[in-house]
Amino acid sequence: MRLLNGKQPLLRHGGAGNRTTATSDYLTLQQAQDLIAAAQRALDIGKPLTRHLTVRLERQGVSDADAVKTIGRLLTLLRDHVRKTGRGEIAYIWSREHGAIIGGHVHILLHLPAGYIWQGQRVQRWIERLSGGPYKKGAIKTTRIGRTAKAHEQNPGLYLANLATVVGYVVKGTCPKAGAALELERIKAQGRVMGKRCGRSQNIGQP
Repeated sequence: MRLLNGKQPLLRHGGAGNRTTATSDYLTLQQAQDLIAAAQRALDIGKPLTRHLTVRLERQGVSDADAVKTIGRLLTLLRDHVRKTGRGEIAYIWSREHGAIIGGHVHILLHLPAGYIWQGQRVQRWIERLSGGPYKKGAIKTTRIGRTAKAHEQNPGLYLANLATVVGYVVKGTCPKAGAALELERIKAQGRVMGKRCGRSQNIGQP
């Protein structure tokens, strides 16, 4: 997959927004292009995506109809907390899926500023607040892209390879034609969702 090589031109934003009651079965080509371009843009402006956060919304009791609102509120809580620490601002891309076994969930790739320490227990409390119920074991899974927080600086080759893999994973739910056009190594239907299927922070949109 041609991705994140530092030379790929940014692509036009669009297509991520859907009416709340609309449903979709796939990411469109334009949606997938936008997510890929946003990941590239994050690199270009010094906000590399360094953490992969998966939230199993249905496991936590969040309905499909409330998923987009919950994702937005979670990202707002994280953004505001990071700002209060004085470390800078976050950046992110996200994509929703609905698996036969794990139900509705979202993959979020995050940039966290240097010096900000990930606080898993705080995120669990936010999830409890947003869902209105106690935290369910396994509702959150998070890993570092490139294995360490500073992989993008200390081992850029490994980081870029891992980032390309993770971004490819996030956009795997494209329609077959879009996946072929993007030369994705993995293409697999990721279920029907209601409302907005994917998104990104404004700071990594097209300049």
